[in-house]
Amino acid sequence: MSSKDELIKRLNTAMAWELAGIIQYMQHAVMLTGHERETFHSFFHEGSEEARDHAEVIGEKIAVLGGVPTVEPALIRQAADIDGMLEAALALEEDALAAWEAAHEVAGAANPGTLFWIEEHIAEEQEHVDNLRKLTSKVKFGAKDLKKSQKKTS
Repeated sequence: MSSKDELIKRLNTAMAWELAGIIQYMQHAVMLTGHERETFHSFFHEGSEEARDHAEVIGEKIAVLGGVPTVEPALIRQAADIDGMLEAALALEEDALAAWEAAHEVAGAANPGTLFWIEEHIAEEQEHVDNLRKLTSKVKFGAKDLKKSQKKTS
């Protein structure tokens, strides 16, 4: 397999995660109930639209490289409550980030613009992961760090 073929394969993996994001985020948006609906409906709805936009852009790149964009989504994680939905979103974004990082490893097979384009997507996916880590309480602040900051302000 040529380097370009490997890049296309890895971009198709990223494409599959974006396709999964379209479906997963749309389902979460429509399934939200209760007071969480007001807070998170637009979060998931916009996530679905963004994933669709990303899938189209990736498809264009795959086509210009001579490949055929996949139509098969990656794993779609379902959930019926907000905590499960946010955990599923974090897992999706982590998988998408890993796919973009894998594409970056072989991006030299294309051109410097493609390498830069992939790096922009990696940065965006990392922002999504970071945000979802906060939303799912995966970020922990040490009590000793809080005590130090309280001493400085007193």
